[in-house]
Amino acid sequence: MNRKITKLERIKSKALRIAMTAFLADPSLGSRQAKSLFSEIVTHLQAGMDDEQIVQTVLQNNSTTSPTGKLSLR
Repeated sequence: MNRKITKLERIKSKALRIAMTAFLADPSLGSRQAKSLFSEIVTHLQAGMDDEQIVQTVLQNNSTTSPTGKLSLR
């Protein structure tokens, strides 16, 4: 019995590849909630974004550029 692969299954499969690309580009994403990252990627895929655009957007949205402490010269 053959079963047809659904559009959502294709998107989820593609989301996994995109997530791996994003994790390789920024390993600090591993400290984030995986479920929210995958949800973000799936949402972008459903909106029709290109894979590279999605990776860049995910990296921007989840960057760790915020300071972890304060430095003072006083």
